[in-house]
Amino acid sequence: MKSTNFILPKKLIFLSQRKVTVLLVLVLLASITLIFVNFYTIRITSAVRSYINGESEYSKGQKDALLYLITYLQTEDEQYWSAYQASLSVPIGDNIARKALLENGDIAIIENGFRMGKNNPDDFDKMIWLFRNFKSISFMGEAIKIWADAEPLINQLSLIGVEINQKIKTGSLTEQRKQELIKMINSITTELTLQERSFSSVLGTAGRSIDQYLFYANMFLTVLIVGSLIGYVISIIKKLVKSRQELEDKNVELVSINRELDSFVYSTSHDLRSPIMSVKGLIQIALLEKDEIKTEKYLHLMNSVIEKMNFFITEILDFSRNKRSAANFETFSLKTVIDEAIVQYKYLPKAKDITIEKEINSDIICSDPLRMKIIISNLIANAIQYSDEMKPEKNIKIKTHEADKHYIVEIEDNGIGILKEHHERIFDMFFVIQNAHKGTGLGLYITKETVKKLNGLIQVKSEKNVGTSFLIKIPNNHEKQAKVLAD
Repeated sequence: MKSTNFILPKKLIFLSQRKVTVLLVLVLLASITLIFVNFYTIRITSAVRSYINGESEYSKGQKDALLYLITYLQTEDEQYWSAYQASLSVPIGDNIARKALLENGDIAIIENGFRMGKNNPDDFDKMIWLFRNFKSISFMGEAIKIWADAEPLINQLSLIGVEINQKIKTGSLTEQRKQELIKMINSITTELTLQERSFSSVLGTAGRSIDQYLFYANMFLTVLIVGSLIGYVISIIKKLVKSRQELEDKNVELVSINRELDSFVYSTSHDLRSPIMSVKGLIQIALLEKDEIKTEKYLHLMNSVIEKMNFFITEILDFSRNKRSAANFETFSLKTVIDEAIVQYKYLPKAKDITIEKEINSDIICSDPLRMKIIISNLIANAIQYSDEMKPEKNIKIKTHEADKHYIVEIEDNGIGILKEHHERIFDMFFVIQNAHKGTGLGLYITKETVKKLNGLIQVKSEKNVGTSFLIKIPNNHEKQAKVLAD
């Protein structure tokens, strides 16, 4: 073959390089934007959910305060007055935080208000950030207004409490005034309930809207990234195909370059597709994930993949230009854990009529005490909550023993029971049996997940109107137990 020199026109080279550069810059900008959009949207969503969780504590505190106040009014028992004051401090604390935020007050005052309102300290920074930066945005402004409108009702309830306490202490409370006060308290309850529902509804709608916007933004940016990369690959392929066609009549040296370019095209197509699919997959998982910590982990993974992609694209550009190219195991008393769980729930309204029997045949075990307490507490609470009010004798039996290298814990009750078709679904997140007692649908889900963390197994036997029995099997960690005891 005749050897000749072939040089692409400078204008063509310049246009090709400029096109590739524009595509790569677009990919990098879209990737960075994607990270920032996810970060701030997740931060907003998390803060909104923190306020919704705070509202549930606000609502619980207000309702408990009303209950204790009415009970105090009826019984004149001082312990209910103390309980009323403690419960009322929750909405009062939230109102202190709101006022301080509106006045750009001291952070310590704001955080103390949120702490009184039983908000999670880990959420304080996000809640303050959302309030200060979004108080003029429609959804947050509306929520703040609802929040402020509820304050006079809380103040009115506080004044009623003061009057009741004074009249009880002076013995001047008449039956007629007592009925008037009860009527006023019920009226306040109705108004506050409406306010609390409106607050949750506004923020709930905002959270869903933000999630939707995040989905659309992710889809748009993903399509932009994928489209740009495909355009880049197509551009390179077209350039190489054209080069091959023009180099077919050239010398042997250029034939060697042509083979090198063939390999480059294949490698580019293959290696770019893998990180693109990784980013797409992580985005889809992040959109479905509700746990903030896991979502942040996915963001870090996306960032890592994009950084690798950026490094790889930089290598492609250089080649194009230069033709180169865990559980905490310890020993503890299972009986103590069970007793603590029983004490924790013995003051529940339904618990007073329930007889709890214990048969502890295995006490000192080696496992995770915190997780075991979570498991046992949830199952005892579940047995109390779903006790059968129609039965004259209500009981819960708790048994422990060892079998087949496992610790066995059985919690049996004679409550309302569970239909057979629901036996598997009761462990699903947010599953609540229709026409039954109200619940969050999280207790048994958390129990099962906690048992799984201990590599254990949970089984249920139940019959409608007869009762329910849960059996938990936790591995007996002999080696770990021996090591702990030796230490």
